Amino acid sequence: MKVILSRKGFDSANGRIASPILPDGMLLSLPIPGSNKDRVYSEARYNDHRTYEDIIKQLKPTFDKPFGGHDPDIRQSVYVNPPVDWKPAFGQCGSSQTHLHKQGIGKDDLFLFFGWFRQTEENNGKLRYIPKSPDIHIIFGYLQIGDMITEQIDIRRDYSWHPHANLNIANNCLYIPRDKLSWNDKIPGYGVFSYDKRLVLTKDSMTRSSWKLPDFFKKINITGQYKNPWRTDPQHGEYFRVMDIGQEFVIEENDEVTAWAKSLIEG
Repeated sequence: MKVILSRKGFDSANGRIASPILPDGMLLSLPIPGSNKDRVYSEARYNDHRTYEDIIKQLKPTFDKPFGGHDPDIRQSVYVNPPVDWKPAFGQCGSSQTHLHKQGIGKDDLFLFFGWFRQTEENNGKLRYIPKSPDIHIIFGYLQIGDMITEQIDIRRDYSWHPHANLNIANNCLYIPRDKLSWNDKIPGYGVFSYDKRLVLTKDSMTRSSWKLPDFFKKINITGQYKNPWRTDPQHGEYFRVMDIGQEFVIEENDEVTAWAKSLIEG
């Protein structure tokens, strides 16, 4: 089983604010601003309490686009008016999909989705970032591949609500999750997480791209990274410096990595 660290949600170029760690602990990855073919943020909600539009406006973004592409689409009950035949899926295309294809990504491989987050709190009925709360990279969800759809006509027919149904590009793929995990039939093949320190990639008191990976990663290749990603800080010690660009980072297949990824999902 290959593990892919997949960067998703708001970042410094798209959205330009951190996704919120909500007061109840939920890691709410915000879908990046898209085109008018995507759903409007007001049509997505969290726990019947706030729409994504409400959440984004309260966090004071620097953009005013009302549309966002929900991908990975792995959070049930997001849409105000959900498709009657909604099914979870994650789409990739272009050079990122070419990279995944070249790495032989396929059935039973595992995506771990991570993004930029900050802790939030309620303040006079409004959501805000907790002052001086750190910017961190954190794993917010997962999907174990059960199937892949590469024909555009099939994507449009069976996943018409998904952002990748509107693409006019040959190199387009939807990754469909297994119903249950291959190694644990009591857990769905996809899902999202609430905050847990084990899911945090960023090393304490360092920039969000400075990671605290387990020591066994020192002998393992991760695609799309610096030639020498392991660095040493005089104050904080050794860390892994992840590239600031790129979406799909494929980790060399390894039993220790597999055990690490499984433990994150199983808790």
